Formats: sequence, C-alpha cells, structure tokens
Amino acid sequence: MNPVARNATGPLSPQLRSRASRDLAIAWLSVSCLFLLALLLYLHALGSPSLWFDEAFSVELARQPLPRLWQAIWGPEPNMELYYLLLHFWLQLTGTLGLAPTEFIVRLPSAICAALSVIVVYLFGKRYLSVTAGLCAALLYLLNYSTLIYAQQTRAYALQLLLLTLSWYALAACYTARRRLAGWWTLYVVTTTLAFYAQLFSLVIFFIQLVTIAGLWLLPTAWREGARQRWKLIASALVAIGLLALPLIPVARQTGKTDWLAQPHFHDLLNLLAVMLGGDHPLVTLLVLSCLPALLLIPLALILRRAERQGLAFSVQHGNRWLTYARHLAADHLPLLWLISCWFIVTILLSFGLSLGPARLFSSRYLVVTMPAFALLSALGLSLVRPRLLQGALALLLVALSFVNALNYYPHAQLEDWRSAAMWLQHHYQPNDGLVCYNTIQGCQVSFEYYFAAYPISQAHFTNDAPGNLLSWQTDSGYAAPGRTPDAALDINAVAAYARQHPRLFYIVGRVPDSQAAQQVSAVESWLDQHYQLLASMSSAGGISVRLYAIVPSTALLRPGQGSGWS
Repeated sequence: MNPVARNATGPLSPQLRSRASRDLAIAWLSVSCLFLLALLLYLHALGSPSLWFDEAFSVELARQPLPRLWQAIWGPEPNMELYYLLLHFWLQLTGTLGLAPTEFIVRLPSAICAALSVIVVYLFGKRYLSVTAGLCAALLYLLNYSTLIYAQQTRAYALQLLLLTLSWYALAACYTARRRLAGWWTLYVVTTTLAFYAQLFSLVIFFIQLVTIAGLWLLPTAWREGARQRWKLIASALVAIGLLALPLIPVARQTGKTDWLAQPHFHDLLNLLAVMLGGDHPLVTLLVLSCLPALLLIPLALILRRAERQGLAFSVQHGNRWLTYARHLAADHLPLLWLISCWFIVTILLSFGLSLGPARLFSSRYLVVTMPAFALLSALGLSLVRPRLLQGALALLLVALSFVNALNYYPHAQLEDWRSAAMWLQHHYQPNDGLVCYNTIQGCQVSFEYYFAAYPISQAHFTNDAPGNLLSWQTDSGYAAPGRTPDAALDINAVAAYARQHPRLFYIVGRVPDSQAAQQVSAVESWLDQHYQLLASMSSAGGISVRLYAIVPSTALLRPGQGSGWS
C-alpha cells in the first residue's frame, strides 16, 4: 500500500473497528431477542398438556439403564437413537438435581432445540438475503404451527429440525464462504450425520441434498464455479457422511414401523400445508402467494438465458434497465432458490412418491423439516416485492396472522389425557389391587407407568402376570413373558382368572385400534359389570377410561332367590 493510501485509511481504522463492534453487538442483540422470544412461545404452557403415548414411550425408554437402552436402540427401536441417549442423560442430570421427570422437564430439551433452530433460520436469511428478510423468515418459522407442536413434544423432531437446518446452512456456506472452508464442511458432515441418528427420515433429506449438489454443479448459477472448484471437498464430505452412516443400514432395513400411515392420495398432497399450518385459513393462501415472486425467478432466468442466446434482442424491445435488474435478481437469488426449493418442494414430492409404494413417509411429523425452507422461501418472495412500503405491510400482515394462528395451538394441544386417568387410579389404589390394561402395544401401560413414576402418590403398578401385559421394563428381554399378546386383555377367561387373585380390579382402556376391538372391549366391560361390583369409573380425553371393580362372586350381587349366572 502506498503512503498516501496508508495515511488516508489509517485514521479510519478506529472508526471501522467501532462500527464492526457496534454491528456485532446489534447482531448478538437480535439473536438473543429472537432466542428469548422463541423460548417464551415454546415454554408457554409447556407442562400443561398430558403426555401422549409417543412421548411417554420416549421417557420410559430413556429412563432405562444405559445397557438396556443401548440394546433397545440397536434392536427393536433403531429410530431416534441420538435423541433417546440425550434424553437419558438429561433425565439423569435433572434427577441428580432433584427434579422429577414432569411434563415440563421432559419437554424442555425439545423447546430449546426448536428455539435454537429459529436462530439458524435467521442467520440463513441474513447471510443470503438481508437482515430484514432473515428476521421475517425467523418470525414466520418461529410462529409456524407445526414448529410449535414439535417444540412442545418429547420426541426427536425438534432436535432433527435443529440439526438439518444447520446442515442446510452449512451446505450453502460451503459454496459461498471465502474462508474457514474446512470448518463449514466439518459442520455439514457432523450435523448431517447426527441428523441420521436423530431421525431416520433424515436419510431422505440427504438424498435431496445430493440432488441439490448436482443441480449446483450443472445449473448456470453464481455458485457453479465454486461447486466445481471445490469438488474434492464435496466428494470427501459425502464419503465421510456415507461411512459414518453405515452402522444405521442394518437396523434401518429391519425397521418397518411406518405401516401405521395410510397410502396418501393427491388431495392429501394439496391439503398438506393446511394440515401443517393448523387448518385451511387465509394464512395458508397468503403464505403460498408470498412464495410466488421467488418461484417466478425460475422462468425469468430461462427467459433471460434464451434472450441472451438470441443476441439480447429482448433488451432492445423492453429496455436495458429492466433487463439489468432482472439479470441481477436471477444471478443473486437463483442458487439460493434452487437450494430452498429442493429442501421444501422436492422433499414433499419425493416423500409423497415413495409413499405410493411400500414405504410410508408422507406425514406432517416427518415433513416438519421442510418448514424452515418454507419460511425462507416466503421471506425471499417478500424481499422481491416493490415498493418497499407494500413489502413491509405484507410482511407485518403475515407475521401478525401467524402469531394469531400460533395462539390457537394451545387450546388444542391436548391429544391424550393419560395424566388425569393415572392420577385418578392412584388416588383410588389400594394394596394388592390388580391392573389390566388394553391396548398395551398402543401405549396404555407405558403411559400409566410414566405417570406412576413422575407423580408417585401410591404404590400402583402393573404385574407381569396381568393379561395383556406385553412389555416390561423389569426384564432383560423387555417382555413380560414370551408369547404374550395385548389381546389377552380382551380374553374374559384370562381377565377373570387374574381378577380372582386380587380383591379389586382396575380395567383400563386406551387407544383402541379399530371398531372390532371396540366391540370386544365393550363385551369385556359388560361381563365385568355383570359379575363384579363396579365401584367407580372415569374417562378422559383421547378415549381413555378406567373402571374399578370389587371382586366378589356374582351371587353376592343378586337379589335373594335370583339365579347365579356365574360362568
């Protein structure tokens, strides 16, 4: 640098440092405010709804000793391995601190992961669009109905959201960063691999990322040169991810636990966003419309490319100013649009297509991982709206409607009220009472056992000889006895034999799978009503019911001179 330049720039150095410090402080303040706002929303009423079956199963599995948990996640429960391990150590930590595994405690890690993913969405939008667009994307994602659902559930989806959002962010940075390339590629490899172990659906997302990488290599975008120059880093990262995912292949092939999902139809595809946003209302339409300006960049780029091939006759007819602006938009945003479109649109279409075959992957709980991309796509579309006054008004309208929609979630957060049923049972429990539960495979027993442990106000417990007691955390195999089926709780003879060993019997029903099973349950309850004395009963949300019987011969229930009817 020559002396003149040095003298000219020297006095500005403190000002530049001051400005950099101020910008950094503002950035940290924005991130902190977003994080606190997300936590405020996600922690609100976090412990109010009862755990539903899937959540109770997560907690009960994570509470097991580490060797038994390890055996389960590499055996019958190969999905969500990473989440179960993290939840296991979280429960150990909170237990050491004297905190019971209440609903708030077991859901807290999910709320924190979801709040952190909001920060990643903000940084994503800020880096590739603008501070305003990043803030808009973060708020739309923060207030997203599906994000809120899984931020308040004891399942792996919030952790998966955080890891995959980081993965996509790191992948984009790998093509655009001018320094610390090794760090970005390392972050991409680590977060993508961990996402596999958090939720197996992440393998589908990895395939989508391969499609994205191929497109960035082939399509004439601003990122293509970087993609071709860094092909060795790309190849090494993909190979590393493949090697780190190898342990999952045997267990992933053995699991077929999505057969509970029905084969989707075309109307399910059309209604997906309405389902994920909490209903078919104007917000869905407005969010889709906000994406259109961004999606129009694709045909715009094709038109411009064709015009260039025709000797720029297009510029003569319509003016160089419009053409320059359009070329600028296409050049700046087309690579990002390709990445976001693959993340959002291609993921949904691929999961729908795969679900038409033997796989069943088309579900809002799996596709919640596309919601960050949906928010970014909406923010990108809004950033293209002119004039800026209209742009700001539309953004504020979408955020306001999203906020109102998010508030509608809380009154409907309760899925299954196992807590009320379990607490009622514990208040009525007496020593040596028997407990029979249907349907064990659908989580009836597991949900009650969670509440017995979280709120131990009695000695209520299931015994391994109870009809229908299929699972047991007290045995090495995880099963109460070989050859058991949950349908034993519908066998009147088995229930009667078990009841005769106890002075009183609780007959519990929850998550009845179909109408045939419902008829069998009704038959058992009718028989119990006729032969034993019904002392009390209750029911709660989600079709859960508990009936308490005194075990007395039917002759004791009959009037003098009336026949016995005992069978």
